[in-house]
Amino acid sequence: MYFRDQGYVVHEVGVGGNDGGVDLVIVDKRGERTAVQAKCYADHNLVPVQTVRELVAAKRNHNCMLTLLVTTSDLTRPAKKEAEQFRVEYWHGGLVGEKLRKWGKWQSKGKQKAR
Repeated sequence: MYFRDQGYVVHEVGVGGNDGGVDLVIVDKRGERTAVQAKCYADHNLVPVQTVRELVAAKRNHNCMLTLLVTTSDLTRPAKKEAEQFRVEYWHGGLVGEKLRKWGKWQSKGKQKAR
């Protein structure tokens, strides 16, 4: 819903099964395609470098020029390095929360502590 409200056409790729490293393909008004992978992890569970590598490889399978990794936690140091090297934009937990608050159409049910 967030991306649709931002003017993107959204294709849900990874619904109900193995997504091959891409959950959404979003297309902007110019037709530019972005492969999006989302990871809902506890704060202490960081996204590994392998996830970044899978997204970089998978974008070609979906005819995308850009990549976006969205996570409720953050990336490991090697994953951040790989993301920078391959120009993978990433939104970590704090940035995701900020974007959703500014959007104003999403309400958090409160953050629960991870075990």
